[in-house]
Amino acid sequence: MSSLKAQKTRSALLAAARDVILELGIDRLSMDRVAQTAGMSKGAVMYHFKTRRALLAALVEEYAEHLESRLKASEALFEGTPDETFFSGYVEWYRSFDRDNAHWAHIGTTLLNQNFQDPELLEPVRRWYEKTFSRLRALPKEKQPMALLCIMALEGLFYTHKFGLDPLRDEEKNEIYASIRRAFPAKAALQTLPKRASLEAEDDHAAS
Repeated sequence: MSSLKAQKTRSALLAAARDVILELGIDRLSMDRVAQTAGMSKGAVMYHFKTRRALLAALVEEYAEHLESRLKASEALFEGTPDETFFSGYVEWYRSFDRDNAHWAHIGTTLLNQNFQDPELLEPVRRWYEKTFSRLRALPKEKQPMALLCIMALEGLFYTHKFGLDPLRDEEKNEIYASIRRAFPAKAALQTLPKRASLEAEDDHAAS
């Protein structure tokens, strides 16, 4: 199998696995169901993922890659120093996620909840958080407490939304966004609207 064909097949199988999780739940995720959903043979699934755990590991890795790509795309909407674009990007990422999370809320919470007792399986997500927080720890000491408060506030918004709780009203969220952007200002980049449209299109594609 050529590398390009193999990559496309692997991506299609992961998409099928996500569909199974969304429609039937992770407990019913199996090689047979992924094959059936993808319209491929079980052998094709086994070629790429030798075990169900290997499939889960690939889904977690994909989720961590999704987190990284969304943060980068959101930061690209702004200009400034890395710490300034980080917070403006994180705010914009959450606002987009709050409007339409393209099923990633369900996928993320399901993978984390199902496998929280398996640290090795969740290592890609832990590495992503470690990398993200290392950016804040690299800030001048006097900025770090505010930076950590801001990121934990945004993480709280992410997780309450993922679990369908959303305790804050829109106006309260907007006040939080404004406070964070005052603490770490950044200018909108040129051609922000086309970039924002592209970002939203990625969500639409992921949801399909």
